[in-house]
Amino acid sequence: MIEQIKHVNQLDYIVIGVYIIMLSVVGVYLTRFNKTSDDFFKGGGKIPWWIAGLSTFVSGFSAFMFVAAAGYTYANGLPAVVMFTSAFWGYWIGYYVYAKKWSRARLSSPMEFLTRRYSQSTTYYYTLLSIIPAILGLGLAIYILCIFIATSLGIISMEFNLGFVTLNGLEFTIVVAGLVLLIYTSAGGLWAVVITDVLQFIIIIIITILIFPLSFAALGAGEGILAGMRTLTADSPPGYLSLIEVLKNPIFYLAYITNTILGYNAAWYVGQRYYSVPTERDARKMAVLAGILSLILPILWIAPTMTARLLFPDMGAIWPELADPAEASFVTLALILLPNGLIGIAISAILAATMSSVDTQINYVASILVKDVYIKFRRSVTGMVPTERRQLRMGRITAFVLGVSAIGTALIVQRTHGVFEFALMYYSWFAPSLLTPVMLGFVYTKTPSWSGIASVTAGLIVVLFANVVLDVTAYQYQVNVFGGVLASGLVFWVSAFWKDKREEDIKRIETFRKDLQTPVLQTTKHLDANALNSYKIVGWLTAIIGAVLMVLYLVPASIEVHRLNLLIGSGTMFVGIAILLYFRRLTKEAMNKS
Repeated sequence: MIEQIKHVNQLDYIVIGVYIIMLSVVGVYLTRFNKTSDDFFKGGGKIPWWIAGLSTFVSGFSAFMFVAAAGYTYANGLPAVVMFTSAFWGYWIGYYVYAKKWSRARLSSPMEFLTRRYSQSTTYYYTLLSIIPAILGLGLAIYILCIFIATSLGIISMEFNLGFVTLNGLEFTIVVAGLVLLIYTSAGGLWAVVITDVLQFIIIIIITILIFPLSFAALGAGEGILAGMRTLTADSPPGYLSLIEVLKNPIFYLAYITNTILGYNAAWYVGQRYYSVPTERDARKMAVLAGILSLILPILWIAPTMTARLLFPDMGAIWPELADPAEASFVTLALILLPNGLIGIAISAILAATMSSVDTQINYVASILVKDVYIKFRRSVTGMVPTERRQLRMGRITAFVLGVSAIGTALIVQRTHGVFEFALMYYSWFAPSLLTPVMLGFVYTKTPSWSGIASVTAGLIVVLFANVVLDVTAYQYQVNVFGGVLASGLVFWVSAFWKDKREEDIKRIETFRKDLQTPVLQTTKHLDANALNSYKIVGWLTAIIGAVLMVLYLVPASIEVHRLNLLIGSGTMFVGIAILLYFRRLTKEAMNKS
């Protein structure tokens, strides 16, 4: 099937261009939603739960799922299901514990939790530890995305003379993708992030609906999808469809699941979503929606990649220029199975996956720098709190600077290993130690104000010692995760033997404890104007995407009838969803007037 790989054409470029324009226009339009810094950083606490839930789900992965995770699945088979559905368990714990706690914390920025539960010094300490890794992570995400976008578009070896500088294809892709991020993230704030995340979700669903059946149909060699499933069962390499690898290396998989549970409850972007909805009941509904999607959709991405193992047994022959050719397995499926036009949508899906992750990080890091550093610094120096207008302007400037920094990092980053391995190690260095005091601090509030700093320091020292002094190469990821969690957790619990002596620390933590015991209930049945308008915007975006799919159905192409049926069916479905959103908005408007 290698000779059937298509190259993008003008139709694909048009589709990608339309998608990028939609992102930018939405971001600029949503500037009108932001009257205060709280609007910019938390949507005024009025974001509808289903929009916040979809945004939370989509923000939890990036091109990592279509690239690095695809490479792992191609090589290892069924054990990938254990790893990449583990977010379900994180959201399940979130439903029972952390959704309501983040909501009850009554925050305006994620790291405000650290100030309320521990101390202002803890917030500064975390900021110092988090900002550089966050920017490196942003750059890595953009780099992972763009190396495959540039390869798929066939421009990776081209040169682009911009007059003042000449860029190769990869650098040009990084700059364009980064500029789009800058436009809608720095302009529209969290409203732009969550609504464009819904757009990203729609694009990803389209590719899921198309690639899953088409990959099994291709493996069935003309005899249907069920024949393809039988072929996968019969012809897969030994152990490929079993969990033997999980049983052989349970500590690695347990470490991965542990790290995932930490991330999906204590990561700042997750907390930001939980307190951006009106009530704690909405926050729990968010967790249910994101959890269900995290269980079902990864399987629909994993299964096609497993067919690629049989369809393309030698990925190195297809992508010799890549360090880990298996990471291009999902992209290869799209380039072979989809007609031109839909290839543009597939590339947009991978673009969407990373955009949703990066825009989320930019917004919450900007909120930390403005709410937890800038405001408090200005107040300590001048004795005055900056006006809302100044805070909003500083938020946009900070988001812009973070975006530029991420672009610069992506341009200079050098990859020496496969993306999966590098990303895995990168997050294991920092996340376990940083997030453990957050999870524990919500459920146990009797440790002193300095326990957060002490806990995270202990975890990072253990991880540093293990990586620099000890030879733990064979078990580095497991040691990083469990070493960080156990050291941080142990110091946290031991610190409970000491009590705060300063009255202000005692009062602050006691106030926080009382807030965690006080439910956040619905105060009105009326929807906020921005929330009401969000139904209209999402409805229009869905209708436009459905219309694009139906237009692509009319484009002459030598593709089988079942592909056309999938295409027209998808387009009809999304137009139908747009109509449902329209009537839902009318219902909400009527409720507001009653």
